[in-house]
Amino acid sequence: MAEQERLLRTSIVLNPVENFPFEEDLASLAGPLHGLYNTDKVRSRNERAQTPLQFAGRQALEADARTIYDAWAEALHAEDVTLRVLSGLHAHIVLFMSMARAGQTVLLLPVEAGGHVSGQAILERLGLVVRHMDVDEAGMCVDLERTIERARADPPDFVFVDRSEGLVFEDLSALAGVARDRTVFDASQYLTNVISGEHANPLDWGFDLMIASIHKNFPGPQKALIATRELDDRWRDILRGVSTYVSNMHSTSTYAAGLTLARSEWLRSYSRRALELAVLLEDALAERGVPVVRRRRDRPPTHHVWIREADRAAAFATFERLESCRIHTNFRQLPYSLGFGLRLGTTAAARIGLMPSDVGRLAELIAEIRRWGATAELRDEARAFAGAVWSHH
Repeated sequence: MAEQERLLRTSIVLNPVENFPFEEDLASLAGPLHGLYNTDKVRSRNERAQTPLQFAGRQALEADARTIYDAWAEALHAEDVTLRVLSGLHAHIVLFMSMARAGQTVLLLPVEAGGHVSGQAILERLGLVVRHMDVDEAGMCVDLERTIERARADPPDFVFVDRSEGLVFEDLSALAGVARDRTVFDASQYLTNVISGEHANPLDWGFDLMIASIHKNFPGPQKALIATRELDDRWRDILRGVSTYVSNMHSTSTYAAGLTLARSEWLRSYSRRALELAVLLEDALAERGVPVVRRRRDRPPTHHVWIREADRAAAFATFERLESCRIHTNFRQLPYSLGFGLRLGTTAAARIGLMPSDVGRLAELIAEIRRWGATAELRDEARAFAGAVWSHH
C-alpha cells in the first residue's frame, strides 16, 4: 500500500470516475465503530420490542444517521435520503428490486447516448423490459422530441437516466412526467455540481428519485445514496425494500459522508474549479493539435474531456503512452458513434490541487507524450509536474 501511494503521488489521475476522499474524514473507518452492526431507523422502545431482532447500544448511532440523512436531504432539495447502499450500481440493483416487478417497462438512456454500460443488463436480469431513449448523434444528446412522442404513445412504467458520459449537462426535465410510476436520475457524475448549484437539480425538474455514488464526482467514502422528492407510500415501500436487501448501513462510512458534506465552502469552490478545468483543458489540447471532441458552449459543462482517435489501436497506444508517464486516463469506446478514444475527467486532479494556471503545461505534456511516446525526458517531466500538483494537496 505504501508503494502504491508513493507511485500515486507522482501521478495525475484523469479518470472521471475516480476521486480522493479526505483522509481525516475516513478516520472513523479505522476505529472501533467500523465493526458494529446497526440500523438507520430511529424507533421507540415499543417499536424496537416489536422488531424481529435488535442490537444493544446502537440508538445513538441511529440518531446520528438520521442527522446525517437530513443534512444530505437538505443539500439535495429532497424530502428524505438513505445512505445504506454501497455504490452506484448497488443503488441501481436495490432500488429496482424494491420498487419494480418483472415484466414492467423501463425507458432507459442507452450506452450510445452515455448511459451506464451495466444498466440494461441489471434491469433485464431483474425481469424488466428495457426500451431505449432516442439518440441525436449529431447533437450528441437525447432526441427529446422523438423520445417523448414515443413515451406518450406507450407510457413506460419507469424512466431511468443513468448517464455516465457526457460533455454537457442536458436539460432532461421533460422526461420527468412521462412514466406511469417513478422517474429516476443517476447523478453520480454530477453530484457535487448539483449540490453547489452549477448543475440543475433533477428533483427540482420533477424526477421522483435521485441516486448517486458519493466517491466519484463527490470526494467521499465508498458509498451511495437514494433520495426522494416526496414522502409517500411508494417511498416507504422502497425503504422497506432497501432494509430487506441491505442488512447493515455501515455507519462509519455514513459518518464520513456527513463530514465531507459539511465542507460546503470547499465543495462550492471545488465544483466550479473542476468544471473550469475541463473547459480549459479541452481548449488547450485543441490548440496543441490533440483531437478532442468539442462540447457545446450553450449548455453547462461537465468535468469530462474526450480525446477521439482514428481507431481502437491508436486510442490504446495513446492510453498506454500516457500511462507510462503516470497520466492516468480511461480508454474506451466513446458514445454517439465517435469510435474509440480516451475519456478524461478533472475531479480527482482538482481535488489534489490542479489549478487553471497548470492546464497549459498539462495539455502540453499530453500532446507531447501522445506524439513522441513515453520518452525518458517526458516521463521525468510528467512525474515532476504531478509531484508539484500533489504538493498543493
